[in-house]
Amino acid sequence: MDFIIRTIVRGGVGAFFFFSWILQLLWNGILVDQLALVAVKVNYWQAAALWFFVTILTAWMGIARRPRILIPNFRYRVFGDIARTVKREVRSRLGDWAQEESRDADLSDLGDRIESKIKRGLAKWVGTDEDVEWDDLGEQIERRIKEKLRDWADE
Repeated sequence: MDFIIRTIVRGGVGAFFFFSWILQLLWNGILVDQLALVAVKVNYWQAAALWFFVTILTAWMGIARRPRILIPNFRYRVFGDIARTVKREVRSRLGDWAQEESRDADLSDLGDRIESKIKRGLAKWVGTDEDVEWDDLGEQIERRIKEKLRDWADE
């Protein structure tokens, strides 16, 4: 994986055209021939344009950026400021929740409590009783999703 990342980061223009060719092969071989999801094959220049637009659209995530500190065995991806903010926010929220749970002392039934919270939330969403079995709840969720899709398609 390090070799591929170094090739992309240091390869520049050559790597761009190489991966455009790889994208063309994958698109035509998998999406068109194997899965038949798309009926149109792309040529090399269309694949290059697609690769270029994907690069532009994902550049804000920091995937294609070079690490700030070049360490020989650098194994961690450097994310942008948005990813750091999200990571910090998730840790603080989960940390608060874990502290609340640890105050309740016994953590042996933590999985059951999480499952019951999820089940209560889903039951509330479909408008049914909280004590319903998972199979019945699954059918009601499926029915609710189909209703919402029908409503959305009718609009």
